[in-house]
Amino acid sequence: MSELTVVMKLKRHNDTLASRLKLLDKASDSRIAEEFFELLEEKCKECQEDRLGCTVRPACRDRNLLNMLIELGVDPEDLPAFCYSQYLEQIKRFVLEKKGRGMTDRRLQTKDFLSALRVSSLKHFVSRFGKIWPKTTTVQEDNTKLVAGDGLVFHFDFARGIVIINPQHHSVEDFQTFRLYVRLLSEHVGVSSVASRITDNWWQLEIDLENAKSTKGEPLLEKDMVSHFEDFFVDEEDSSIHIEAEVLSNGPQGPFEVQVLLALFERVSNLKRRKKTK
Repeated sequence: MSELTVVMKLKRHNDTLASRLKLLDKASDSRIAEEFFELLEEKCKECQEDRLGCTVRPACRDRNLLNMLIELGVDPEDLPAFCYSQYLEQIKRFVLEKKGRGMTDRRLQTKDFLSALRVSSLKHFVSRFGKIWPKTTTVQEDNTKLVAGDGLVFHFDFARGIVIINPQHHSVEDFQTFRLYVRLLSEHVGVSSVASRITDNWWQLEIDLENAKSTKGEPLLEKDMVSHFEDFFVDEEDSSIHIEAEVLSNGPQGPFEVQVLLALFERVSNLKRRKKTK
């Protein structure tokens, strides 16, 4: 089967893309989606005809168009085959060997992710890498499972059969997801925290850090990260730090993203480690 034949199957997903656009009216969005896929088919065809170029410098930066197709739920057999094979290899090398460019917000069907890493199941994945990485933390609620280890985070969505590798700009749209990320990062760092719901889209986070290095004279977070919180307060007493933060799921800065929580808990982790190394 030629690469073009594979790509042409993208047209079956016009309605899915149109429903995500919501730019104009339904009929217009449908036509925009159709035309977009027609252009994408040509772009993918030309890119894959140059195997070396597709391998080292694909026509879409960071294979973002491929990442988008996976997010839309396009089946692997409908994706541009050669490009997808290179994508799988990149992810495998990054996770196993930490080689290649850093990867964030990369989507992949869970079954293909596990196959690329040569593990038989998600349980096998956690078990295998739990023995390799210095520390592995796993939390789950309903159809969402989060795994952290070796500086990596994996967001498994069982309902969609997709994993997001190193989510950064992934939107935290509901309190359940917010609470689950707080739980993951708290357990991984080893601090006490509480996530509470004020309203459906307004949440509060409290973190307590004992035996910590003082933050006086230096900000706990950079201003651009603090701006993503509705309110942010730090109280220090002796060697204890208490942090209170309020979050809007969709505030003035736009949707609240995972990267803000990652930055906050990384800073907390650094304070904790500094004290231990004295």
